[in-house]
Amino acid sequence: MRALLAVLQWISGGSRSGKTYALVREFAEWLHEGQDTSQSVIPRERSLLFLTDTVEGRQAIQREIQSQLGSGYAPYIATPVGFMQDEVEHFWPLLVQVGAVHPHPPLHLPPETELVWAQRLWQPWLEKNTFAVLSENRDRATRHLLDIFQLAAFARLSLDDLPQLIWDQQLEMPSETVGAIVSVLKQWQSWCTAHSLLTYGITTDLFGRVLLDHPRYQTSLGQRFQCLFADNTHNYPAVMADLLERLKEQGIKIVLTYQPVGAVRLGLGADPNAFLSLKNQATVTERPHCSETIFGKTNLQAEIQARLMTPQSTLPEKITAIQTTSRMQLLQEVVETIATAVHQGIVQPTEIAILAPGLDSIARYVLSTELKKRGIPLVIFNEQRPLIQSPHVRALLTLLIFVYPRTGIYPEATAVAEMLTVFRPREIDPVRAGLLSHYCFQPDLEQPQLLPATQYRHWDRFGHRATAAYEDFRHWLRNLDPQQLPVYLLEAAIQRYLWPQNLTTSELTPLRSLLESTAAYWQIYDHLPEHRATPTAERLREWIYLLRRGTVTADPAPPLRQSQGVLLATTFQYRSAQLAHRWHFWLDVGSPRWQEGGLQCLWQAPIFLRQGAASPSARLWQLESERLAHLLVDLCSRVSDRLYLCHSDLAANGREQEGSLSIWVDLAVGDRLPDSQEDQAQATTLGTDGTMINNAICSTP
Repeated sequence: MRALLAVLQWISGGSRSGKTYALVREFAEWLHEGQDTSQSVIPRERSLLFLTDTVEGRQAIQREIQSQLGSGYAPYIATPVGFMQDEVEHFWPLLVQVGAVHPHPPLHLPPETELVWAQRLWQPWLEKNTFAVLSENRDRATRHLLDIFQLAAFARLSLDDLPQLIWDQQLEMPSETVGAIVSVLKQWQSWCTAHSLLTYGITTDLFGRVLLDHPRYQTSLGQRFQCLFADNTHNYPAVMADLLERLKEQGIKIVLTYQPVGAVRLGLGADPNAFLSLKNQATVTERPHCSETIFGKTNLQAEIQARLMTPQSTLPEKITAIQTTSRMQLLQEVVETIATAVHQGIVQPTEIAILAPGLDSIARYVLSTELKKRGIPLVIFNEQRPLIQSPHVRALLTLLIFVYPRTGIYPEATAVAEMLTVFRPREIDPVRAGLLSHYCFQPDLEQPQLLPATQYRHWDRFGHRATAAYEDFRHWLRNLDPQQLPVYLLEAAIQRYLWPQNLTTSELTPLRSLLESTAAYWQIYDHLPEHRATPTAERLREWIYLLRRGTVTADPAPPLRQSQGVLLATTFQYRSAQLAHRWHFWLDVGSPRWQEGGLQCLWQAPIFLRQGAASPSARLWQLESERLAHLLVDLCSRVSDRLYLCHSDLAANGREQEGSLSIWVDLAVGDRLPDSQEDQAQATTLGTDGTMINNAICSTP
């Protein structure tokens, strides 16, 4: 049996080639070979480890298991970071024993507060502008430093080796700055471990630097796990390749999937080439190309490379273009094209995706409002907006300033008026709220107050309803206990004034995030002995300033696999979620951002790859054509029926757009120009086969 378990299987293929299906099929065969299949629940669930790159990937594995095996099977499924977090917490006593951490229960430090505490720790360095070579902006320089720490942890690179790495890569950086970077990162590492604080970087560092090479931990791997199934390993950091090596040494069965082209998390810690050494020891299975693509069943990489290299090539008839002069015209044409197709029943809203390398507020607003006017819902994928953008959140923060004295924050009359209209919208309209905030609000840095309505000489003009609502709110506010924690007062205000308003999910999400993040922020103060005595007013002042900077965002609920309308997403979000649709609309294809290949990149991420600049993955940053080709191969495999290349001659800022993908627009327009007026007239409607409005019609003269 041990010989069977020692097998290493490598499943390779492109996007949507059935890699996850094949992975779960191997899982099912292993169950039938090694267990009594009459049992519906897996014994020792933790002995079966599934790894995947995203939360959406975890959901995909769960669906595939249910499809192939039915309900009742629930193995342990985790992302690489999630697995490392679980392992660090599980083996915390071992970390304490070896002196890696302080003997105190660990506490997770959210990314937004991680930035704040790092800035406090590094304040002397930041005040001297020591890290200006990273960024002139202090927030951005701090974020880059934390990213460097995390990238080094992902690569299992010692901080002492960081100067040599920087010099080997010939980065233009003074030796004093390099030394300062190492010093502050070591200081951060020591401070976090001494206070038992866990960030993503610290967790990865403890796992890779301490646990992975510890004999007791390595022995435990063989005792706890019988089988590992790893999906999308091309998006994993190098530290996970070392984990797979340790598991293989313990004789554990390993089945993994790998995508040679299209690693989404390249630049965010992924190191696809770190796993290739395992391929030489594995039984390799190549999955066939996905047949439901815009190019049909063919080698997408070859097809796309040919069309990028040879301008005279043609595009499939399923690829067409919408071309206008201005960007506003383009957005309107996209809306009209979608509305016409949906209303004629050719395609459903849930079968359409609108994609772009980056989305601005103008595009979100225009597409959302214009499609809504036509009765078509738009779903913005994983939208994360700063909490401070919510009027309900702003009203709650203004309320706290009235309750807790000596915060040192001066509330403005407009904020007070907003608070009144948010809490009592039916009784107090904006005009009355403005008058109340002007005549009945007493500003004060120590203790602002709401005065009686009679303070206004013509208070009778407010009307009985508004006056009663104002006085009721004023008395309730005056009776709040400043000795209570802010999170309890926030919850009381939500329950009393906001919950009865039947808020929508999008309005409730920031409130939930506000409660969770406020409680977590206070917990950090209570966790740190030297900060427990910090007065509530000081904590609150710092917390409100942090929220006003916009660094704390509302975490949306996990997205549904099937969106409830037309999907609007960035190319990175779409590819990370491994989605696919019948129709695609690619916005701003002439933008240079498409040339970046949709890559998200932390500071100097390529130098942290195991093979450095010699790594094939690093070539993506050196060769623009490869970046674009990788993006197009992945996206074209995720659209089956129709692709619209949406291009405006002028960007939103008025500049001309002539990116590398503009050539595809020219090909699509040139191939489909009508030969006569009769043809042009026929092209103004949609055929039953989904043939869309002709490019000549969509283009502005």
